[in-house]
Amino acid sequence: MGKKITKTIKLAGAAAIAASAFAAVNPAQTEAASAVESLVLKAEQNKVPLIRATSVDYDADAVTQPWTLYNKAKKDYAAAKAAVNKLSGKQKVQLSARLDTVKLYIDRTAAYIDAISSGKKLLKGTAEMEKYLDEGKMAEATAAYHKLSYEIKKQAVILYRVYGQSTRQAILDTYKAPAEDAKFQALYPVSIHIELDRYVAALEKEDFDQVVKHDKNVNEWLEYVEDQELYDLLEYRYREIIASYTDGLEDVAEIGFYDDAYYVTDLPGMTAYGMIGFFDSEGNELFIDGVENAFIIKDDKGYFTDLGSLAPAYEKEGLKETGPVKIQLFDRETNELILEETIEVKDGNQLYSLEEGKILNAEGKDAAYTVTGQTYQFTPVEAMTFNGDIIGDGEGEKLELSQFPGITFKSSDVTKFVVNTTGKITPVAPGKANLIVTWNEMEYKLPIEVKSASAVAEFGLASGKTKILLSENTNFDALIDAGYFTAKDQYGNEADLKSVSAQLFTSQESVFTASGENITVTGKDGDAASLIVKINGIVKSIPVTIDKTAPVLEGAANQSAVNQAVTVSTKAADVASVAATKNGAAIAGYTLATPLTDEGVYEVAATDFAGNKSVLKFEIDKTVPTLAVSGTAGAPVITASEALYYKDSAGKLTAIQSAELDQTQANALFTYTGTGTLKSATVNAEQHKWSFVTEGAATSDTVLYNDEELFDKAGNKLAGSVKATFNGNAWVLSTQ
Repeated sequence: MGKKITKTIKLAGAAAIAASAFAAVNPAQTEAASAVESLVLKAEQNKVPLIRATSVDYDADAVTQPWTLYNKAKKDYAAAKAAVNKLSGKQKVQLSARLDTVKLYIDRTAAYIDAISSGKKLLKGTAEMEKYLDEGKMAEATAAYHKLSYEIKKQAVILYRVYGQSTRQAILDTYKAPAEDAKFQALYPVSIHIELDRYVAALEKEDFDQVVKHDKNVNEWLEYVEDQELYDLLEYRYREIIASYTDGLEDVAEIGFYDDAYYVTDLPGMTAYGMIGFFDSEGNELFIDGVENAFIIKDDKGYFTDLGSLAPAYEKEGLKETGPVKIQLFDRETNELILEETIEVKDGNQLYSLEEGKILNAEGKDAAYTVTGQTYQFTPVEAMTFNGDIIGDGEGEKLELSQFPGITFKSSDVTKFVVNTTGKITPVAPGKANLIVTWNEMEYKLPIEVKSASAVAEFGLASGKTKILLSENTNFDALIDAGYFTAKDQYGNEADLKSVSAQLFTSQESVFTASGENITVTGKDGDAASLIVKINGIVKSIPVTIDKTAPVLEGAANQSAVNQAVTVSTKAADVASVAATKNGAAIAGYTLATPLTDEGVYEVAATDFAGNKSVLKFEIDKTVPTLAVSGTAGAPVITASEALYYKDSAGKLTAIQSAELDQTQANALFTYTGTGTLKSATVNAEQHKWSFVTEGAATSDTVLYNDEELFDKAGNKLAGSVKATFNGNAWVLSTQ
């Protein structure tokens, strides 16, 4: 075939991807890692996905249970643990310690999953109780109330096991808080239902001391029932109980108007009987219907009908004038005057009642709850009237307490909070109570929850952390977000370090400097110093190491192309997060040690706890390249589907380069057989083409290339030889 010329004038080719030779490195195949270490590494790759799935600071929503991640982590851990247990000596101790950390995150995930299951039980119990209350089934609601109370205490133990303050709080807010709020709202209706049962029992025993006690409780507690339908239901039962133990009019010893009774204008539904009470000889009120018991009403202004209704009057002019009106109550059968009283008529437009209010903290912001050690201010939000104008509803109008002359404040439980005459609230102890606001003889209740103040009493590095790794400038809040610290308050509960002021100092300014809560890195990779942190008088010295080295990713050479599956791994133990893409699209749920098998362009990125990021790019290509021939008898062209390579003496894939070959060079590389002549050849690397110039080509003439085997960049073999044959009309290509 003639003397070969240099390899720099081989077949044309242009790289589809800038990459180097493929070199697969599997942890199981390296001298530094054993099969057991590979299993441990695989188990460790579950840590970050578990952290993200169980923390609301990342992907958790306090509702979704990450069963798939949890089961995979348990399976990987079990496989690794079984393998480690077969070892002995120092290697077993080291690998067992690494697996203990994995087990910690698996246990935290189990606690998170259990908490959501427990929380769902609370939601179910809450819904059941509220359903019975809505339906007015008080016996069933009472049973559900006690069941929910038990479940709150029982499940709270599981809810509080959730790791991480923000996540635990989200769990409590999602499940425990709604259950406790519902229980709190049901407290008085359920208590009244129970008290009414005791009322009946006391009446049957004629234990009138207990009757008085139960009657007093029912009347007081009814004032705290905010749901009007429940109020009516319970009051109706209360009246029925009283009515069933009275003999009717024979027991009436006194009839009179209530103290401070008055009528108002512009209220068509008002009746005269609404202000009249019937009482027995001991002063107990008897719930007697005046109309049913043959009473009639008369007044000197002609406002009321005999039955005490204002409806006909409103069809004319209605009750419009203010001032005194004389009311008379007659026995319908005897026409005897039973009662006569002069009652005041007041302007309904001037009788406002407070409809809504809120509490503000010291910064003037809405407070969802109160905290011991701080003070809060009640402020009105909306006021209404019986009819007519409403104050506080104008555009841009801001309500002030000065608009509510005579307003008063009271705490329903002074052991939880106290309130002064100006609406200033001072929390006393954790718990719940109502703020009772009274204005114009109308009450508004605002439920208030008191929580303990959280002051940092101790802090330090979080479990599993031995030092802080820094790669760049940062601040204290960022270190908290990275999970470096843990803290407890004076009650032993987890405390929020972000809510306190910290002072930072450095032991070595050549490594880093500290100003306020900011840290500036000044040292080089590997330098170490101490971060001095002072919070609430507590001082801690925290080891710090400058880490500017990103995790080294193995499994393929960067920018390479391969024709087999790739398993990316790393020996680094401080990987915080991993992400991967295929052809630019994210691969969901990807973790290191997961084989990548499909063809495509991949990018795998790993970030360590210091924030250093490493990226590995490669292509998986399993498709063998193709050749095609075109052109005329005197100018045949062979085109490859992609860049072609040959193996050098060391076995390394080397790209074919562009070249202009004269007749001598062309015939040294290609063998022409037949009556014609090969005059020259051109190798175009960018278009990966061989272009030939022939003369006198006849049928059956051939051009043969069999210098060496041909491959694509990924190592897929094309052929060992390439031959073009002229059939009299065109060149025909064949390879083998």
